[in-house]
Amino acid sequence: MKVDDELIPVIDRLINAVNVCYAVENATYEEREKNYNLQYPFATGYSRSAMNQAIDSLSWIVSQMRESD
Repeated sequence: MKVDDELIPVIDRLINAVNVCYAVENATYEEREKNYNLQYPFATGYSRSAMNQAIDSLSWIVSQMRESD
């Protein structure tokens, strides 16, 4: 598989995490009270998970590139 095909899901995952953070930032207090997905703890957990997955994916991609050399 080509490297760019491996990187696109990582980029998409990080974009989604950024969008979750923006949604929380732009939500009103009332919206946050009604929807847990618009609360800061949710955004923190979601973003941390996305970053950990990105680290794992990028580490795997690097190891695959090194093996192919």
